[in-house]
Amino acid sequence: MYEPTYHISNELLNKIAQIEALRSQVNASYILPEREIEMRYRATVEATHSSTSIEGNPLNMKQVGKVLSEKQPLTRRQYAETEVKNYKKAIDFIDKRKLTGEKLTTKDILEAHKIITTGILDDETKEGAWRKNPIYIENQNGEVIYDGPSAAIAPKEVEKLLAWLNGESYNIHPIIAAAILHYQFVSIHPFADGNGRTTRILTMLYLGLRDYDFRGSLVLDSYYSIDKKAYYGALHEVQGATYNSAIEANLGPWINYFSDGFLSSVTVLSAEVTLLSSLAKNAPTGQKISREEADLLSYIRQFGSIALSEAEGVLPNTPRRTIQRKLKSLVDAGYISAKGTTNGTKYVAKDEPT
Repeated sequence: MYEPTYHISNELLNKIAQIEALRSQVNASYILPEREIEMRYRATVEATHSSTSIEGNPLNMKQVGKVLSEKQPLTRRQYAETEVKNYKKAIDFIDKRKLTGEKLTTKDILEAHKIITTGILDDETKEGAWRKNPIYIENQNGEVIYDGPSAAIAPKEVEKLLAWLNGESYNIHPIIAAAILHYQFVSIHPFADGNGRTTRILTMLYLGLRDYDFRGSLVLDSYYSIDKKAYYGALHEVQGATYNSAIEANLGPWINYFSDGFLSSVTVLSAEVTLLSSLAKNAPTGQKISREEADLLSYIRQFGSIALSEAEGVLPNTPRRTIQRKLKSLVDAGYISAKGTTNGTKYVAKDEPT
């Protein structure tokens, strides 16, 4: 049986308390159905971009969105396109899988890996199959910094982890359990390739099964992607040089890092939900607020006002005249008011629509 070692500090308990408060707020907020669907899709695009970029995928967020919407396929980037499409399919898989409420299985793990790696490995027999060779992790200088367990015992170590996840883990907080799942699975490194993406997908699935995925809109991967060095550093610092050191390590520092990322991600999500909930509450009958208009409102409520030049920074891919129309639409709906001259107009928030 897998038995992780960790210490629950007052700092960790405080972060979990903050997350619990934000979770209550998110779950209690009313959002217009079309906005919640859009929020979840945006989370899917963000998670896909972040998780694949951690592994070196060159597509930016806008390009990922185009690939996932099957518009304007990017020639000469077939591998990158396939990688992000696969990850989106993996998210679709876990979204359906979590609805069953059944606990994690080996079949889930192999299926997730197969979806993630189909068409991008050098040998299709490696897709959804345990590795047959040793695994080594190297740094940028080509030096081995971690030696994983032998191929012969890796599947057995996964089974031990599953036994813990489907038993003892339900006696501890989902955040701590998810952190341990993330750490231990990537430490086992049971596949020839695709271990990181599979780990992050399984973490999402586990949180969904524990009803702790924040309406399916929580994106943890962006926190790792912003500072990949810190992400890998947090893992390797605890793992040590070998799997033997990894399974004997105190996971406290990693759990602390994971909970930092969790709190950061939930705080961002909470701000978006608060805005969308306010729009749902205040919107006149039949009034719909677009994603771009919501972004403009979010900026105004955060900084007090916005000028047209600032709005162009918020919506860099939107034409100036379109932005002007969106600002006017928000003024007409009563969400904001315009102050100043034509050339120096500032748009400020109003408490209630008129």
